[in-house]
Parts: sequence; structure tokens; C-alpha cells
Amino acid sequence: MRDDHKPIGIEWSDKSRYNSFNSSKGLILFDSHYVPIAEWFQGKRKDLPPPIEMALDPSHLCNFKCKHCNAQRYLTINPDEVPADKKLMTKEHLEKLLDFCADWGVRGVCLGGGGEPLMNKNAWTLPSYIASKGMKSSVITNGSLINEKIAEEMMNCRWIGVSVDAGTRETFKEVHDVDYFDKVIRNLRLLVKTKERTNSKIDIAYKFLITPTNWHEIYKACELAKEIGVRDFHARPADLERKDFEPAMTVNYKIDEIQNLFRKCHELEENDGFRVFTVMHKYDPEFRVVHTFKNCVSSSLVIQVCSDGNVYSCIDHKVDPRFKLCSHYPDPKEILKMWGSDKHRDYLKSINPDRECSRCTYGEYARQIEELAMETREKDPMCVDFP
Repeated sequence: MRDDHKPIGIEWSDKSRYNSFNSSKGLILFDSHYVPIAEWFQGKRKDLPPPIEMALDPSHLCNFKCKHCNAQRYLTINPDEVPADKKLMTKEHLEKLLDFCADWGVRGVCLGGGGEPLMNKNAWTLPSYIASKGMKSSVITNGSLINEKIAEEMMNCRWIGVSVDAGTRETFKEVHDVDYFDKVIRNLRLLVKTKERTNSKIDIAYKFLITPTNWHEIYKACELAKEIGVRDFHARPADLERKDFEPAMTVNYKIDEIQNLFRKCHELEENDGFRVFTVMHKYDPEFRVVHTFKNCVSSSLVIQVCSDGNVYSCIDHKVDPRFKLCSHYPDPKEILKMWGSDKHRDYLKSINPDRECSRCTYGEYARQIEELAMETREKDPMCVDFP
């Protein structure tokens, strides 16, 4: 764990400081989740609150072949790791999961990434079903399968992130190993047009995972995102120090040039429209992963549910036997036998983030839980009972 971690340059403008990428939003969960999680982890209480979000992977299939994908190990390197009959969830079970989560108290559902979620046609109508259950939804997609019907359905979402990762067709092919750039851009335009027609409040993001092969197109992609009319452009480094498969790429960036591209991107922002986020606070100045926490305490904020029928401890360790918590198929209620149990606590305590994990999606939340709800809770340095 590094102690010298400092934010890298500007990540968002002052007008956008209240945003979904700002990990300070976790402090809103101080009483409802941080303190209960800390006390449960320390053995001071028996119950663990339900997670804020279910990360739901309805598909373990993809029509892209991205080398940087966090599901590459079981999508392309060893596709038999997930049995053929476990690559797609049925509509019946998807709805059963959503019914369970709504009753449990889960607030949001993110349809994403153990492949491309829209490869499963049973997921196409989930945003409206999720809304009918009183929860919010989001979608992370490569954008290639969106059509008018899907675009209409997505207007029920709080946000959608389309992983383009390029600014030109040539670089897109190099990054994704498919020739779908024009189709993805057309589908982004369709989403924007549908938002305008329906007056939806959805945030549409053009996402750019930075790798050594595409970093030079950050600004070009940002210009294109603004021209298309999306709300957000989001860029961050891909996790190239992964420990879950051998062909992980070596970090090799021209940092000064990238920072200059970031600055140019932020100059494209508009007061009431286009927003730019260059999210770097989970990395050191060389874009290498940093851990500012010691324990796996933030994983209890999100439950990772995969189409292989299993629940995993976090979204960064999908379909890894070491990080399997329990099964959700055929009965999602089985989750309650594990969640908050002594076995669950002992398992999380056995995880060594520095040795077993690379980038932790919720690492900043883990730091906040440790520093505010565990290490200094009795000292109350923030005087939380006073405004």
C-alpha cells in the first residue's frame, strides 16, 4: 500500500464537482453503511446492511475482442471456464433476482460487464422492469447492438456508458479487434436523439479507457463526443497491471502528453452542457495502481451477480473461484445465508488487497471506511453530529 498517493491534475471542473465519479459521495453513506460495515467487519455487530447496488452481468458473451477487457480471461483466453448453459441468464431468473433485490433494499442495478450485456436479449427490457420495482438502473455497453427499441428502453436508466475507447475507426479496430466504430457512433447519435425526443433525464457518457495504443486520440474522441451531443466524456486508464491473467499489458504511457490532452479536453466543457471527467485519483502519477487501504471493506457496498449462477465478492474479481461468495441460482434467497455471516466476514478478512488485487473500483470507499468509521470513529475528528 502506498502512502504518497496524490491526485493527478484536474479531474473535473468546479461546476461538475458533484458528480458520479467523485468518490466523496461515499460520505453520504456514513451512517447507513460505513459505520455498520466497519462495526460488522470488526465483529461489533452481527447484521450487515444490504448493498447499495447490484452489479448484474446478464451475459458472459461478447462480440468484441478487447485485449484490456476485465473479462478477457473467461471470454477469450479460456472460454470454457463458464459452461455454455451458464453464459446467458433466463428472463425468469433475471426478474427473480430483481424482485429479490427490490425486497432486500438494493437501490440501483448496473447492467454490465462480464461480456456485453445486450448479447442477452432478455436484458433488453430490464430498465423498465427495474424502474417498476422502485430501483434505478444503468448500462455499461460497447454500443454496437443498440437499436431503436433498446434506445427507447434505455431512457428509463439513470445513466448509460458506451465504451468507445477511440476517436477514429482505425484505432477502434486496433483496440477492440472489430470494425464497428461507425455503427457505435451512429448508435450514440440515436441515444442522444431519443433522449431529446423523450425528454429523458438519462446521462449519456462516451467512455474512453486509456491504453498505450489509443492515448493519442483522447482529445479527438472528446471532440467527437461533444459533437455527437452526449452529456459526458469520461477517460481513465485501463487496468494494465491485472493479476488474473498472464497476458496483462505493461504500462507504457507518455504522461506529460496525456496530461496536455486532458487540459485540452477540459477546455471543451460548456456551462450547462458538455462535461469532461479525467478520473485519475485511483492511480499514481505514472498511472499505476495504488491502494490507500488495508482491508476489503468496501466490497459490501455492491453485490456482483454473474450469469454463471454465482455471486462474487467484487466487480474486479468476476468468475474467479477464489472470490466466489455463494450461488444465486436457482434461488436468489440463498444469498442471505452468506451475506453478513461469520463466514462472509472471515472470508473478507482473508483477502490481501496488495497481494491479490490490482485496481480496486471502490478503493476510495475502502479508505474512507477505514479512516473514518474504523480507525478514528471514537475520536470523531469530523464532529459528525455538528454541521
